[in-house]
Amino acid sequence: MLVETLLRIAVGVSALGNPRGLPRSLTEALTSDLAPARFAKDFSKPLAVPEAGIEAAVRAMRSGRLFRYGASSAASSEVARAEREFADGVAGSRFAVGVNSGSSALMLGLMAVGVKPGDRVVCNGFAFTGVPSTIMRLGAEPVLVDTDAHFRLDVADLEAKLDAFPDARALVLSHTRGRVCDLDRVAALAEARKLDVVEDCGHAAGASWRGRPVGRLGAVAAFGARSDSMLNGGEAGFATTDDAETAAKLVYLSGCYERRYGKHGARPEDDDLLERAMATMPYLSTRMSELSAACLRPAVASLADRVVEANRRHALIARSLGDLAGGGVVLPESDPRASCVGDRLTFSVPALDEAANGFFRTTCVALGVPVAWLKSPANAFYHGNWRNYGAPTFELPGTDALLETAYDLALPAYFGDDDLRHVAEIVAYAYACAAAASEDDGGGA
Repeated sequence: MLVETLLRIAVGVSALGNPRGLPRSLTEALTSDLAPARFAKDFSKPLAVPEAGIEAAVRAMRSGRLFRYGASSAASSEVARAEREFADGVAGSRFAVGVNSGSSALMLGLMAVGVKPGDRVVCNGFAFTGVPSTIMRLGAEPVLVDTDAHFRLDVADLEAKLDAFPDARALVLSHTRGRVCDLDRVAALAEARKLDVVEDCGHAAGASWRGRPVGRLGAVAAFGARSDSMLNGGEAGFATTDDAETAAKLVYLSGCYERRYGKHGARPEDDDLLERAMATMPYLSTRMSELSAACLRPAVASLADRVVEANRRHALIARSLGDLAGGGVVLPESDPRASCVGDRLTFSVPALDEAANGFFRTTCVALGVPVAWLKSPANAFYHGNWRNYGAPTFELPGTDALLETAYDLALPAYFGDDDLRHVAEIVAYAYACAAAASEDDGGGA
């Protein structure tokens, strides 16, 4: 049986001296009697918009009031209500401003804290390409920080970078793939260096540190709400803060004009702050639309329960991989003080050499599991690709070593438990075949 074969692999291919009959080429891997059935479900299928969201979107279309300031008041605006509900129910913040993307929220946050052309902004070396792109869009210079073995910002390297660049103006802290680093240490460093922090929570809505939602560490937090995230607003986002003056700046930076701030749902009550922002902030037209907000609000309301379910499902596939592949497929550990978001599977196969890694991912894809290699020339999370548009180059040995054998995979909410076990079976099978092939070629496994 396949499971028996994989359980033998769990104790190590080398110790077994290559189990007889284990496939060692792609053709053999796909035609072997040991091969699991090809997985047929779609990994790109997003979270469906709930009926309540569809009905609200239809109401907005019938009214014709699709522009956020077209509503008669904040009480009748889908965006204004989404802002208040997100601030209260997800971010735990005093204020929130709805925008058209997570990258827009990040840009507004950096502008609100005063980042200007020529400033240095420290950021993760493992993050979405939108992070360095946004920093560079403002004329600032990204300073990349290395990654620890668990896909989180390396706080020791953060301290080293701050020593090397004492004039750094701000830190963009990304909780990439929902992984949360030691926020206590980051907060202490930021305070000691007088560093403004903008948290990139694009992958971390619903994550927490010491029971407190992420996004509360710095001056501003940026959240995304894209179709492939836990919050399907199509393309949307939120900028959140606890500071009233910063919130007023965000309102006007987002695209408020004249005195339309009254149609914001989670704004400061001090109109003087808003009047001052009206007179001093540029207009960037990054507003959230009524349609996006209508689709998004039910997802905001249900997020906490869905994060619990996502983490249960992540634990299930992690256990299955541990049972089937032993220590060959390595999943990141979480800090016990952090609660992460498990809507994706991020892992590494460090025992496989370069050729075996190619065999591994080709076998996974051929069997219907589209693992994304995180060091691919096409991957938006690999810092080596950012230099193609002019981002500065830094030596990031931890990041490079980790991503060399690291992969990312969506875990769509519509997959059942048996689907997740099937995916784990395919990943473990591909690993076993690649490890055996590597042994034949004289490589490590």
